[in-house]
Amino acid sequence: MVLRSLALLALVASFLVGTSTAAYACSCADLTPAESVGHADTVFTGTVTGVRESEGDPLGPRPPIVYTFRADNVYKGAPAAELTLATSADSASCGYPFERGTRYLVFATSGPSGLFDPVPGVGLTSNLCSGNVPVDPGTGPLRPGDERTTNHESLAGPVNTALLAALGTPSPVTPSPVASTPATSGAASPTAAAGGDPALGPALTAGGVAAALLLLAGALILLIRRRPTRKG
Repeated sequence: MVLRSLALLALVASFLVGTSTAAYACSCADLTPAESVGHADTVFTGTVTGVRESEGDPLGPRPPIVYTFRADNVYKGAPAAELTLATSADSASCGYPFERGTRYLVFATSGPSGLFDPVPGVGLTSNLCSGNVPVDPGTGPLRPGDERTTNHESLAGPVNTALLAALGTPSPVTPSPVASTPATSGAASPTAAAGGDPALGPALTAGGVAAALLLLAGALILLIRRRPTRKG
């Protein structure tokens, strides 16, 4: 009787574990390239330059991962040199495992994803079902066959004429201008800060030293004159 009860409990436990795993597994619907583009708010190619885990409850589920991209071409949405998005940290919850240094064709949506809590300051999200494609390095528009063959996992299909037709003509992204660094650093001289001629700086300094020496000499002369003389 005891053995039968234990066997029944083991069967129920295995059923519950299997049900729980199935409930949290990521399941995606098949999408055509046109549907992948239509469901996205932003579509671009870019290289991952930053990866960080967002803040979350230590006792709760693992917080989402935030990825920063250096974009090179934007097929949908406002062109931007840098784009940031969030995705679930777990593939079972449809998180997409972007890799630092790798270039992707990214399909992202705006607003909450419904798979995790919104990340403050990050307006885009993406997941395994979005259709992301790892592509070859570069900065130009995509061409047929540009997808990488290793770790390729995409619902949008390979980079072929059908996908390129759905993407349309991209807007190339202009890199942000780099601020020029002055040749010399440090605080400006008082003469330059006052708007005067910088060439007068050494002359004014020399004049100040000469005036100080004259004052010192005058003080010594006065002391010598005032010094009482002894009568023999």
